[in-house]
Amino acid sequence: MKLKTKQDAKEKMLTAALFTGLFLPTRLFFYTYVSQVWIGSFGLITGIMITLMILARKNKLGKVGVIVNRQMMSFSKGKFGKLAMIQTIFFIYIFSLAIYGIENPPIEMKEQIIGTLAAEGIDDLESSLAGSENLVWTGPAAVLGPLFALIVILVPNSLGFSMYSIINDFTDGWMLQFVTVFMVEHLEILGLVIYFRYFYKHKEEVKP
Repeated sequence: MKLKTKQDAKEKMLTAALFTGLFLPTRLFFYTYVSQVWIGSFGLITGIMITLMILARKNKLGKVGVIVNRQMMSFSKGKFGKLAMIQTIFFIYIFSLAIYGIENPPIEMKEQIIGTLAAEGIDDLESSLAGSENLVWTGPAAVLGPLFALIVILVPNSLGFSMYSIINDFTDGWMLQFVTVFMVEHLEILGLVIYFRYFYKHKEEVKP
């Protein structure tokens, strides 16, 4: 039992590494050089996944193809599949907040925060990382600390939107690129999980 669990964990790590190595560079390349409109890159993951499955079924990928197919079915079905859908929806929500905040920051609050940071010598990514230890929140709910920071991240609010926009400025727009890539990626992953969990299983069940 332990050997089976250990083997399954290795296969999951291999599959995750394979998908990350394929999907992230492809999406970033497409977003940077082809189209910065997120809908323009929609379908890349699905196309790559379908190609992988076709090649695997034709035994063109060897043992790796067998592992990928097995882990995709395991990922989509059972309790793990439900957890995957919930987690994916959660990340889609977070990414959508970040994108909205970057694109639609409250200008007045953003300028106030930029002024406060500038007074502390923070005006770019390097200085923000160097001076982050010296920053202390003294506003409402300062005593709650991490809980307040979590609320700022999870709940739509002007402070969170301003910070998303400022961080994006500090990274010269790279934050928006990565968040957009991850957003579209998770939308496609959710679609694939739903397909493999419900429709693909249904097709197998109705076979004579």
